[in-house]
Amino acid sequence: MGIVETIKKAFGSVSKLMNVVMIFFLFNAIVGLISVPITNPDRAGNPAVIAISVISSLLFFLMFIFLQGGALGMVKDQIKTGAFSINNFADYGKKYYVRIFVLLLMYLLIAIGVVLLLSLISAGILLLGDNAFSRGLVAAIVSLAAIGAITFLIYPIYSLVADDLGSFDALKKGVAVAKDNFMKTLGLFLVMLIISVTISLIVGFIIGIITVPLGQTFSQIVIAIVNAAVQSYIPLVMMVAFMSFYMILNTSNTSSSQKQ
Repeated sequence: MGIVETIKKAFGSVSKLMNVVMIFFLFNAIVGLISVPITNPDRAGNPAVIAISVISSLLFFLMFIFLQGGALGMVKDQIKTGAFSINNFADYGKKYYVRIFVLLLMYLLIAIGVVLLLSLISAGILLLGDNAFSRGLVAAIVSLAAIGAITFLIYPIYSLVADDLGSFDALKKGVAVAKDNFMKTLGLFLVMLIISVTISLIVGFIIGIITVPLGQTFSQIVIAIVNAAVQSYIPLVMMVAFMSFYMILNTSNTSSSQKQ
């Protein structure tokens, strides 16, 4: 299955996963509405507001891991069997919680390592000459490294759920599948990124026009709710697309290994 077919199938599958979309919508809407008073510029620098913001962000992140596990389980069932039970959502959330949490910590460590390495390389290049060419070279290296790192790290979380692996084994297998299918994975990522950005810009432009005559507070509430809808639907489409693509690539790799 090619990239276009995978994306078409993903949009079609999400129409059958609207219960999952609604769960994420409620979560994102609550997060967005709570953020409205916290992000008020008049309260910037207030120690109490900063503390609430940090604590709430941490709690929302921990809750998101649970939702991510539940959604991935639902997506896996939908792709493999063509059906799913929303009653299994919480079970999947609990089943994969610790493994996803550990995997995200490994992502964080890898990101820190990549950032430090790029900082050293960038500093070395700029020491040789701080001019337009060297700054452009640094920007190109950083951009290529970021795209490469993202591409290599797309599949581990899908490997964790689809193959029921531990965090470290999922990281190794996901990276291996991405390495063996780098250009295909990069192509799917870029197309999905373009679709996501395009939809977000169109919706943002429309909402921006609609909320112009409204008061600031009401406009922020409307924007938070609309953003919650977009941030619930599009990521799930991407989740289905990457899960489907991973399963296809993984099956192809397994078949090739067996033939050899």
